[in-house]
Amino acid sequence: MIDIKHYLPPGPIGAAFLKSRGPIDVIMGPGGSGKTAVSVVKGPMHAAEYMPVCRDGWVRVKTLCVRDTYRSFARTALASWYNTFPEKHPWTVSHEGGQDRPVVHKLCWEAWRGPDKVNVEYVMETGAIGDNDLEAFAKGYEISMAWGNEYDLMPENTLPLFFQRCGRYPPVGMIAPAELERVSRDGREAMKLMGLTFADNEPVLPRIVFGDLNPPDYDHPAYSTPFNETAKPGGIYHGHTPGWNGFWQPSGLSPNAENRIGKPRSSYELEAATTKDKALVRRMVHSLPAYAKDGTPVYADYFNPEVHKADQTITAVPRFGLTIGIDAGGSPAATFGQISPSGQNRLLAELVADPGTGPTRFGKAMLALLTTRFPGIPILSAWADPSAWYGADTNTGEFHWINTLTAIVGFPIMPAPTNEPSIRQEAVKHYLSTMIDGVTPGYIVDPSCRKMIGGYEAHYKFTKKTSSSETDKGEAVKNEYSHPHDAEQYRCLGHLGLTALITTAVQQTTPSGLAALQSGRQPRQVEARRSPGDFDVWNV
Repeated sequence: MIDIKHYLPPGPIGAAFLKSRGPIDVIMGPGGSGKTAVSVVKGPMHAAEYMPVCRDGWVRVKTLCVRDTYRSFARTALASWYNTFPEKHPWTVSHEGGQDRPVVHKLCWEAWRGPDKVNVEYVMETGAIGDNDLEAFAKGYEISMAWGNEYDLMPENTLPLFFQRCGRYPPVGMIAPAELERVSRDGREAMKLMGLTFADNEPVLPRIVFGDLNPPDYDHPAYSTPFNETAKPGGIYHGHTPGWNGFWQPSGLSPNAENRIGKPRSSYELEAATTKDKALVRRMVHSLPAYAKDGTPVYADYFNPEVHKADQTITAVPRFGLTIGIDAGGSPAATFGQISPSGQNRLLAELVADPGTGPTRFGKAMLALLTTRFPGIPILSAWADPSAWYGADTNTGEFHWINTLTAIVGFPIMPAPTNEPSIRQEAVKHYLSTMIDGVTPGYIVDPSCRKMIGGYEAHYKFTKKTSSSETDKGEAVKNEYSHPHDAEQYRCLGHLGLTALITTAVQQTTPSGLAALQSGRQPRQVEARRSPGDFDVWNV
């Protein structure tokens, strides 16, 4: 059992997270770094040290801990809570719930604030979002603080929504006037951080929301909201999003790793050595975000981020010109690249529009990207889905979509040789599998192409039908990653050409002995045509 009076945080990052009063605090780190334990203690310590005293001398605090399901709750946050505050803890006044239903655990104790002693009444409630409507679920609570355990497993607006429900307990009328003024000064400053304005004398109770998580997917808001693109493990980040504070614990293999008592270095080394999933090792050992695979990625055997992802921005070369791929329709996307004289295919930029974006707005976005990123660079060719010119899509408006887009951007757009998924994908695989001079990759991606990289590593994936071999068409799941990938396939196939792709495929799949057999056939035929007297004594 942890004694919160003598509790030691897992390390400097954990200590800073523990002391922070929000408005919204997020701690992220590898597995076993003490995130959940420090989150358990954070609420009671704020209650004892900071939250306002009521007129009767009591500090009253109600914290809600939310999770995706009650069963996952029992294995994680609730287990850590009971490790610190068992049901029969000396401070326990009452305990209700459990077994796949909410828990309400009420504690009371005495705490010192300088020379003054205060009585603390602390209520921990648990709630599981499950399949509930999040807004309707949140409206049922009037609380002091909120804790999102494994925040990355919940909807992205979980912490902001529960922030709105904080500061509602206890009622303002119960708080001692001097205490109300004390916390209101801090509360008004906290609200200003979030861009909110209040009257100078307006009472504002503390609103503290916090969450813990292992590094999630690169594109997950639980990562991108608290941390900026330059953030690294072992740092504390304030204000990337107004009002948010990010606390990023170091790798489990770092000399500065936290919670060494709870999880020694050898444990992380063992996990790194025995776990086949590299993305999982990045997240749970090295404290780095990674693309979580939830299906079979189309390019799983071809794309290697260490080879194909550039480590810095790729500078466009004007004399190379630009090639463009376009995926038209309801969720339009485009990719922009160059082919070097050596044949290296360089993907420089991506444009991914919101669903429902029309050709006029998309065309203007394309022009804006071209003028800002590639001013003065000539456009060599642009290709799009050929079915927009002929076939069923002419009846759904894509033909007119392409015509409108062409008029807006002012350069011709050609149909790609085919829109057969497996053939389009082969064009990309051709470049991914090419090594120029045995060293230089035949394909590289600028790090700004987040959707493309995310698709390559995980999210551009085969449908269940394709994965189970029910079809050989190479059908991919339609999602926010598939549209730029379709565009890139048109760009690659358009430049490479269908004939060159087929020729390359034949050369790569023809057995090595077949050419030798053919080359030896002609001399044998000549020998067969010789007359019996044409014997060469030297050819025995």
